[in-house]
Amino acid sequence: MADEKFDATKYKNDFQKEKYDRIIVNVPKGQKQIIDENAKKLGYKSLNSFVVDAINEKLNKNE
Repeated sequence: MADEKFDATKYKNDFQKEKYDRIIVNVPKGQKQIIDENAKKLGYKSLNSFVVDAINEKLNKNE
């Protein structure tokens, strides 16, 4: 056991599989960059946080 190495990548991947669902979104070529640039202009630190907020906003409007 002492000579086993900690695999940080495996740990991170296993953690993400356990804690998060994954959604893949396909957009036309070049659209990702446009969305990302606009998300940054709006103050988002990541494209993911922008997309999650946009989804939540849309869901809350429909309630």
